[in-house]
Amino acid sequence: MEHKIKALIFDVGGVVIFYDHMIAAKKMSKVINVSPKRIFKVLSGRWNKHTVASDLGEPSRKYWKIVAKILEVKKIPYKNFDNLWNTIFWPNKRIFPLLIKLRKEGYKIACISNTNFTHIRYILKKYNLRKFFDVLVFSCDVKTRKPHPKIYKIALKRLNIKPEEAIFIDDKHENVHGAEKLGINGIIFKSNKQTVKDLAKLGVK
Repeated sequence: MEHKIKALIFDVGGVVIFYDHMIAAKKMSKVINVSPKRIFKVLSGRWNKHTVASDLGEPSRKYWKIVAKILEVKKIPYKNFDNLWNTIFWPNKRIFPLLIKLRKEGYKIACISNTNFTHIRYILKKYNLRKFFDVLVFSCDVKTRKPHPKIYKIALKRLNIKPEEAIFIDDKHENVHGAEKLGINGIIFKSNKQTVKDLAKLGVK
């Protein structure tokens, strides 16, 4: 039996909003006199202990203390670095009209993001995300990250739908696979054009 799609769940970083950690690394390098390459390595590791802890709600002050220790720097001006940390983003301008169109057609729109409180506060205000999404699930709020099943289940519960009634779109294979294991339809985001084609294949046009 074919199930009608009722909701689309999007990843944020890498799909709705693009990012590059090197942008911040270059700016931070001038403040603490450490090479951008070294800073980038510390900031960009998705499975680094300090990144995971930050994504699960650890305060930014503690995050920067750990980063300072790894980089062998006496002290990091954490408020300044929070601001620099937020310069890594720019919007995927073509995805926003798609979100509006899908909502008008009656689909529920949600997002699931592995992220920290510093980035949440910034992107919610800067890109007015609440305007585009019915449900927003952030790892630091719910204390669990993709690809753990719990975070997808939270989104499904808030949307009040079954797994097979949703499509999850993410740029990382392991996150899409995590959703698919629960019975959610998955799309690996590579480009806007490809995503629209893949949505059409699943009956969303």
